[in-house]
Amino acid sequence: MNQLDTNELSVMLMPKSPSTGPMSVQPIEHAPTQQMAMAPTVGEQRRTPLPKKEQARAHAINAAISRILRRNSLRAQRQMQKR
Repeated sequence: MNQLDTNELSVMLMPKSPSTGPMSVQPIEHAPTQQMAMAPTVGEQRRTPLPKKEQARAHAINAAISRILRRNSLRAQRQMQKR
């Protein structure tokens, strides 16, 4: 009475399709595509790097602007907390 027919057992043991991913949810057909490497364009020209002195000046300007923006942002936050 509790014996299984061989046909019923073979249906249960059918192998699943190969899958990707840690949870075995995503089938291989839905795997991400590989991105192509970017090729340089024909008309693009390379910029020459700035001299060391100008690089240092540009970096100092960016750092000063960042400090000013942060200071203003913190000032605005303090004003909002007072309200």
